[in-house]
Amino acid sequence: MSSTAPVLFFPGTLCDERIFLPLWKQLSIAQRRYVPLQWASSKEEMLALSEDRILSGEKVHLVGYSMGGYIATLVAARNMSNIASMTLISFDPAGLSDSEISQRKTLVKTLKNGHFKPDNEAYLARFIHPSRLQDNEVAGVVKSMAQDLGKSTLLAHTLATTPRDNTYKLLERISTPIALVGGVDDKIANIESLRLAATKLSNATLCELENTGHMLPLEQTSLLASVISTNIGVQK
Repeated sequence: MSSTAPVLFFPGTLCDERIFLPLWKQLSIAQRRYVPLQWASSKEEMLALSEDRILSGEKVHLVGYSMGGYIATLVAARNMSNIASMTLISFDPAGLSDSEISQRKTLVKTLKNGHFKPDNEAYLARFIHPSRLQDNEVAGVVKSMAQDLGKSTLLAHTLATTPRDNTYKLLERISTPIALVGGVDDKIANIESLRLAATKLSNATLCELENTGHMLPLEQTSLLASVISTNIGVQK
C-alpha cells in the first residue's frame, strides 16, 4: 500500500536529493515532492519554495531532516489545515543554544575568509558515526554534496537559519502526529534534548536509533523508512 497524500521532503544544511535517495528506494509513496532548499539563499526563499509545493485544499505529509526539520516546522505552522503528519529527523525543536550560535558565527567568518575543506576528517566526524567514516555510501555522499554545493551554499544556509528560535509553541499548535527521530550518538541534535521535547509535546513521539550520527537518512536508512511509513500510514 502506498501513500496517496503527497509527502514533502526537506533536506538539511549543505544537502540535496542525495540525502534522501536511499530512503526513497525503500518507501512506497505515490506522490513524492522534494523541496530544493539548496537553491535558496534566505529563509524567506526556503519558505516560498516549500509552500509552492502545497496545493490549495490538499493534505500533505512533511518529512524534514535537520535544517529541513526547522523549515518544515515553520511551513506547518503557517499551513496547519494542510498538514497530515510530520516526521522530524535529527532536528532539535529547542532551537540553537548560545554556544551553537557562537560556533555558527565562527563558521561564517571562516567561510567568508575562503576556508572550506569538506573532506577533512574532523569535519566529517562531527556528522558521521565512527563506524561509517570509511563507508562511501555515507561519508562519500556527504563529501560529494559538500563539494558540489560548496561554501556559498553552506554560508547561505547558515545565515538563513541563524538564530533559530525554540519551536515548541509552533509544534504544540499542530494537531497532527509528530514523529521525532534522533540518533543516540548524534553530536548535532542531542538525544537528551530530543527526549525533553518528546515529553513537552503531547502530540509527539520519539524514536531513538543507535549506531548513527547526524546523517541518519544515510546511516540508518531501513529503520528510518519504517518510522516514516508508520507515521504517514503506509506499509513499507
